[in-house]
Amino acid sequence: MENREMFDEINALVGAVAKAMEIGEGEVIAAIEQGRLGMAMITDEHGRNCIEVTQDGRTARVYQGAIFRPADQPPADPDEDCGGGCSCGH
Repeated sequence: MENREMFDEINALVGAVAKAMEIGEGEVIAAIEQGRLGMAMITDEHGRNCIEVTQDGRTARVYQGAIFRPADQPPADPDEDCGGGCSCGH
């Protein structure tokens, strides 16, 4: 019998990494197998836990319910809505 204890969690992580890096889930698996994609569990500068993903010189952070890329900039005023469609959480 197959041990699928963490199957759903790993599937969700692969999907989040694919979205964060803007690649397909198959590409995520291939990049992991080839050693081109790294993941580290970190605590960011605000004390929040996340997974930092690096691939081919690109970096993204996957939080529960959100993705942050260094190029993403939140609105200057925290009460200002960015209009949606980005990964800042609005």
